[in-house]
Amino acid sequence: MIIRRVGEHRRERWANGQGATAVIARAPDDDQWVWRLSLADVTTNGPFSTLPGIDRFIAVASGAGMQLEVEGVTPVALDASTPAFAFDGAALTHCRLLEGPVVDINLMVRRGVAVGELVVVEPTGTRHIDPGASCVALVVLAGTVEVAGEQLRRFEAVLADEGSLPTVHAAADARLALAMVRPA
Repeated sequence: MIIRRVGEHRRERWANGQGATAVIARAPDDDQWVWRLSLADVTTNGPFSTLPGIDRFIAVASGAGMQLEVEGVTPVALDASTPAFAFDGAALTHCRLLEGPVVDINLMVRRGVAVGELVVVEPTGTRHIDPGASCVALVVLAGTVEVAGEQLRRFEAVLADEGSLPTVHAAADARLALAMVRPA
């Protein structure tokens, strides 16, 4: 397993140049990645980057929320209490912030090569979480967790290196994002 602290996330510009993202991990770590997990600062209303061949999964990590208008799909409002939303990266997508800036968590998966899922969990009380074999990363969205004796705080992550992630001990106030990826 690999622990990724907030300061270790690599900052990159969005494909459309209108914002920035903090890349938590991608595999392989090059421009032809199969999957990529990141946290994006969304500070204004506007279009999302168009990413043909990519399946996108998005959830609100912090902030009041946003409404997404995705081509061919009924508009969807996302906030910290809603599940992750999956959509085609090629679809024209516009974001409208509900009440100020948000940080969202994005899992992007190359269609036909891999299948992904992004799940947000809020444990009730201190809880042990077994992420499962297809989980490639766990990101703390709120609260704290302990993994193999390491304390993780907001926007820090644990990545599967070889095999699956170890059991996670989550505090009662924790909110976590689990990114799952498996071959297509």
